[in-house]
Amino acid sequence: MSDNKAYFTGIASEYLVLSMLYRRKSEAFLSMGNKKAVDILILQEEGTYIEVDVKSVSGYASVPVNNIEVKDNRYVVFVIYRNKFEDIETIPDFYIVPSKEVVERCDHYKEQRRIHPKHIKEYKDKWELIVPASESEVK
Repeated sequence: MSDNKAYFTGIASEYLVLSMLYRRKSEAFLSMGNKKAVDILILQEEGTYIEVDVKSVSGYASVPVNNIEVKDNRYVVFVIYRNKFEDIETIPDFYIVPSKEVVERCDHYKEQRRIHPKHIKEYKDKWELIVPASESEVK
């Protein structure tokens, strides 16, 4: 078995975000492949899609965002494990951020664009940006 922590963190995060979307009664689909342009598609009632990129980090560090493309219907869900990736009883932090905001708020470090959670703190748990509140959340 591979010991590539980044690989396991990335795959686990995509499925975790997909699970969170299903729990909000969203019609979401995981895209497959190594060089996919988007991780998850969410079908909206009018037949259009929301595109979701999932970015994760096992610690508190900034997250690379080099491949983020700005689109009105594209969002980035950051999954921050706070050094507790292996602790399955700890829920990570989620930040749901419009792609435009990600690109505008990122730092440039050497040849990389990166974003730190402190730059997007107002987007913590903002699931309503990509899926409407379910009836159970409204009550």
